[in-house]
Amino acid sequence: MPRSDMKRDQATTTRTIEVRAPDRGFSRADIVFDGVEQAGCSFQARVFVNNPQADERTTRSRETGYAGAFHVYGYGQRPRETRTQGSIGPVAPITKYLVATNTVREALRRTHKLAITVVPVPPLPGPHFSDVWIAFDRCA
Repeated sequence: MPRSDMKRDQATTTRTIEVRAPDRGFSRADIVFDGVEQAGCSFQARVFVNNPQADERTTRSRETGYAGAFHVYGYGQRPRETRTQGSIGPVAPITKYLVATNTVREALRRTHKLAITVVPVPPLPGPHFSDVWIAFDRCA
């Protein structure tokens, strides 16, 4: 997995990753989120590529880097209350996949560094995932 940098604030989580598309092209690109917390509240996760300033008011369009959304149906527990003393990371981690072929392809035409931003709706404190990477289907 590529090394990445993470930015978080109270409302969003952004991670910048270096991505190299397969030499022979690709027919599909999924953004894969590992360590998504499911122990807390349910939320919609709006995903933006190369728009780290995105928030819940950002227009969901190609021009803003909107890649799509996934949903988390949480258990309703507060992760801090269910975490054992000294443990870090999500209490109930899940992996989510978002098909984002066109958005990833367009972004890779400009740069090999992709800033992946998750905006939870309703707003929830982050981080909203522990790692992110791109899975390519190399059969172009």
